[in-house]
Amino acid sequence: MADDTELTIALAEYEHLRELSRTVHDQSTARFTFFLAVASGATAVSAGLITTGRPGDRVGPAVLAGLGLLVLLLGVFVFARQVELNDRGRRYAVAATVLRTYLARRAPGLTPFIVMPTLDDPGPFAPEPFHRHWFRDLVSQAGMIALVNSALVGLAATLAVLLAGPAWLAALVAALVAPGSVAVHLRVIRRRVARSAGHVGAVLDRRALAVPDPAPAGGEPAGGPPPARP
Repeated sequence: MADDTELTIALAEYEHLRELSRTVHDQSTARFTFFLAVASGATAVSAGLITTGRPGDRVGPAVLAGLGLLVLLLGVFVFARQVELNDRGRRYAVAATVLRTYLARRAPGLTPFIVMPTLDDPGPFAPEPFHRHWFRDLVSQAGMIALVNSALVGLAATLAVLLAGPAWLAALVAALVAPGSVAVHLRVIRRRVARSAGHVGAVLDRRALAVPDPAPAGGEPAGGPPPARP
């Protein structure tokens, strides 16, 4: 009876984690899609104002500045939310991996047929490590938002310099500001990942769970295969 109770609790918890992971994935995708829609709409409106604007018209630049500021502010908020959702997705994925390990250890004969990662065997779908190359963070959803934000910051800095300085100085400022903004965004992502990795590792160590070294694999943290501890 005790074993049946433990199994019931484990299966219920595993199903709950699946629902949480699905919710995180849906929220992340919805916010990313919304941001792209707003950014695309603002770009289309800006292009129309630029092509149809009249010389000396002051309304067009004001509208362009307002649209740029709107997209940038939205991008900052969505970026922060994406980083948080990705972090939650990683933690849910680790929890699912731990429960899957428990279920696999309860039935050793079933272990060869389990292809999803466990703490004992990463399987063919090796979990994505916490510590990975910066380029993977750049091409994530949060990274793509970071690129848009950085482009807007670089454009704003360029226009500000052009109003009072030469074109070469504006180009130099753009070459420095935009990459610097990308670096700041990536720093935020990687610091959050490192903090989450340390917390997960401490929990697994405290509970004396055997964990193999993770191998790189593709996929978004919030929607891809569950990562093991760093």
